Amino acid sequence: MSEELLTFEDMQQFIGSESTPHVLQVENELVRRFLEAVQDSNPLWCDDDYARDTHFGGRIVPPHIFCAIMTIARCSPEAGRVPVPLPEVPLPRENVLEGEENWQFFAPLRLGDTITSHVRLADVKRREGRLGEMFILTYEAETVNQHGKLIAKSTNTIVNY
Repeated sequence: MSEELLTFEDMQQFIGSESTPHVLQVENELVRRFLEAVQDSNPLWCDDDYARDTHFGGRIVPPHIFCAIMTIARCSPEAGRVPVPLPEVPLPRENVLEGEENWQFFAPLRLGDTITSHVRLADVKRREGRLGEMFILTYEAETVNQHGKLIAKSTNTIVNY
């Protein structure tokens, strides 16, 4: 963060800013480790025979993996910095608090898919709090697979103070 604090007007100029595309190959090992970490043994994502007989026609990747995989690639190169949805846009203040995260899913994610996410800063609000000026930053993201099919949309709100 620079020495001079960004103002509300400075931050409004960033509304509509988009990240560089985030591309990720959904590999079996990544999914296996995630399922092991969260101890999720749902046969829809773990059992080929079971999943083949469902309306999906085969194993799918659990949608809650998005919370992990989209954060992994967004980590700041600076040690100790909190990952933010759009690293290209500076934060006006030092502290970050997760406000809210909403997801919509449109198509199943499958092993071997290559997904591409685009994140943009959708809104900036300013409020006064007990600790002083706060910014409420809302980000929107869309994720498509290698065929251009929409897989998921998300909205992420953070409080920056």
